[in-house]
Amino acid sequence: MENSTDIPPFEFSDMIQRTIVASLILIISLVGIIGNSLVILAVLLSKKLRTTTNAFVVNLSIADLLTCLVIPWDAVALLGKDGLPVGEWICSIVAAVIFTTVGCSICTLASIATNRLLLITRPTATYRRIYTPKKIAVWLVVIWLVPLLTTTIPPLLNVGALGFNQQFHFCGSIHTHPNYNAFNLIISAVLYPIPCFVIVVSYSLIWIHLHRQAKKLTKRPVSSSPISVSAIANNQDAIPMDQLPVPAATSNANRSPGTSRQTEVTKNMLYVVCGFGLCTTPYSVNLFADDNSPLIPYTTVIVLLNSCINPLIYATKHRDFKTVFGCILRRRWVLIPNPSNFLKALTR
Repeated sequence: MENSTDIPPFEFSDMIQRTIVASLILIISLVGIIGNSLVILAVLLSKKLRTTTNAFVVNLSIADLLTCLVIPWDAVALLGKDGLPVGEWICSIVAAVIFTTVGCSICTLASIATNRLLLITRPTATYRRIYTPKKIAVWLVVIWLVPLLTTTIPPLLNVGALGFNQQFHFCGSIHTHPNYNAFNLIISAVLYPIPCFVIVVSYSLIWIHLHRQAKKLTKRPVSSSPISVSAIANNQDAIPMDQLPVPAATSNANRSPGTSRQTEVTKNMLYVVCGFGLCTTPYSVNLFADDNSPLIPYTTVIVLLNSCINPLIYATKHRDFKTVFGCILRRRWVLIPNPSNFLKALTR
């Protein structure tokens, strides 16, 4: 390793590759802006979507929308010969926004995982006691503060800096800063392992819970439902229908729909875990292994990809979101279920 200092660090200077990465970023930005805007608009127009879980879904969409709104500056930096033509200060702001919103997105994914765990495995009374409006508001503030402070405090303490990265030609941490490696490790260590652990553990416990329920159902020839139909009807506004605990079958005839619902929920959880892991793991592993790797620009694109696939995972798999999305895209406002006062005012 004595001659390692003689090897110049990698620079992402190939214009063909930079154009490819910039094009991918612009596509992600466009898709993400449309998808996340639809999620926010759907909740704005339909009271049926204003549930506890969807409060976190909207927060996720806001974070992802902000990410998609600023990442076109990365494309401009990649396509420019000397960085951004409007000044490096823009890159500092863009980098701070991206680190904060991507971190907020990951923390929100972990919060949704926790929410679904308590929703499916705990009694409704316990769930409602935990998720009061005030507690949810505090929770959302913390979700934003953690990545914001993680992104801004180290540069203020001279542990790294944000701006135009001349090595990779996009907005991020400045590689010429003496504490560049330390800053990247702080970002990855705080914003990746803990949320990842929460997500994996939460969905694993949910899967175990549903698997045990499925075994109990197969062993019961005739059993009464642990949750009455009236109780489910009374809790519809608080709990989305696709997240309600699956009642035991009352006869052999209705055992199949319950099993099908468990399979559907399990598949959706698998999509969440796989989507999160596939998008965030390559970049974090890349930083820990070699923060000068030529793969950094491409793993960064994969991280940004998470901002446009989240609406597909958390919204299009939800039957109510599908219905509202269809009404919005077809401009059939009167068919939107449980229209909000805002929608009623618009239609009048």
